Amino acid sequence: MKVKLVLLALIVFPPVFAAEERNIWSCEGISSIGFFWQGGSWSNQSYAPTNYFFTVGSGGDATLIFSGYQWTFENCVSSNIIRCSTDLGNAIVMNLSTGQGAVSSIVAAAVPPAGEDANTFMERVQCNQVENN
Repeated sequence: MKVKLVLLALIVFPPVFAAEERNIWSCEGISSIGFFWQGGSWSNQSYAPTNYFFTVGSGGDATLIFSGYQWTFENCVSSNIIRCSTDLGNAIVMNLSTGQGAVSSIVAAAVPPAGEDANTFMERVQCNQVENN
């Protein structure tokens, strides 16, 4: 009898802890440009292209991992183009149909650290969907 009640409850009430759908993208930097802060001033800087690992959740959250950094985003806006940004000015924008996009960080440009090196950049990326689970 208890088994029948549990089965009935599972049918009538959907599971509370349903798995969140996640889209996983592998992105390769195409070209990058930015600025480097050193010795109290900014100078133009070219950067070697970087590889990115971008995970997008169905709830509007996302994570971008690259070169030992991890950016976490909430409230990403998505239609055919996904736009994610942090309060500090880190961002990714990507066309979900073509995988073309851009990654940028502008936080250091607004508040260059005193006595430290810093950089700010924008990089065009090409992404390919790896997994959708």
